[in-house]
Amino acid sequence: MTSSSPRIVIVDYRTGNWNSIKTTLDRLGSASITSSQIEDLARADKIILPGVGHFTKAMANLEELHLLDALNEAVLIKRKPVLGICLGMQLMATSSQESDKPGLQWLDAEAVRMKVSVASRLKVPHMGWNRIEIKKASALMKGVENLSEFYFAHSYHLKLNDRSDLLTETEYGNSFPSAVERNNIFGVQFHPEKSHRIGVQVLKNFVEM
Repeated sequence: MTSSSPRIVIVDYRTGNWNSIKTTLDRLGSASITSSQIEDLARADKIILPGVGHFTKAMANLEELHLLDALNEAVLIKRKPVLGICLGMQLMATSSQESDKPGLQWLDAEAVRMKVSVASRLKVPHMGWNRIEIKKASALMKGVENLSEFYFAHSYHLKLNDRSDLLTETEYGNSFPSAVERNNIFGVQFHPEKSHRIGVQVLKNFVEM
């Protein structure tokens, strides 16, 4: 770790799976901390919203921790790069079929439950390795080959109203956004921290932006 390393805050909102993300960032030599403190978000260069959990509980916890205004200021006003992982990406939407609570509303999107046909014999939640199809050039996907495989574990996915936000797409019964990008806002439905070398590359790309 060097003094010039970006200070990354992994947001601890009491439902995210942050431990393996922190471990990966440590291996990359990144200056990262896990925190739910407003002051740490204010000092952050970059932010990660980790995944795993229920949309309603996650938004309630962010509200209870008084982090909503701090996140909005960091991301929308100061335009700090933010990466949402799995549930963290879904929280960026305006709403979710899983919840009555609104999302962060950073993206014009809704989190919807995955639909698969009986004939396909596919199961929900979608768990395991699957390919991504890269739809546009992005610093987040530097060094990642098209149709690379990542690890997924989810029952909901984003439905984008603005297709220009689509970064990668994945097929599981139907096509769904597996990564999004809008200015300084990035999200991945897969778990890079569980996707071996190629997942480490994505996290490395975020660190080096």
